[in-house]
Amino acid sequence: MSNALKRLMALMPKTPEFIGTITSVNHPNYKVLVSDNSGLVMCTSQVIYKIGDKVFISNNEIKRSAPQGTVVQIEV
Repeated sequence: MSNALKRLMALMPKTPEFIGTITSVNHPNYKVLVSDNSGLVMCTSQVIYKIGDKVFISNNEIKRSAPQGTVVQIEV
């Protein structure tokens, strides 16, 4: 692989990120309903969120808030 391709691959996330809605709050433990209706995921976070907040999750950890609106899946 060329150096440019290695740098590009390094930018790609190693674990997939999903968008979900927080359904249960017991800081630092949260239950998040994934947007593709695949089920509830137990996640942790150092930031306090409220029920109904949309968040990005990856590897059972809440990464950051997600924008409100419709979620569209794009297969790559």
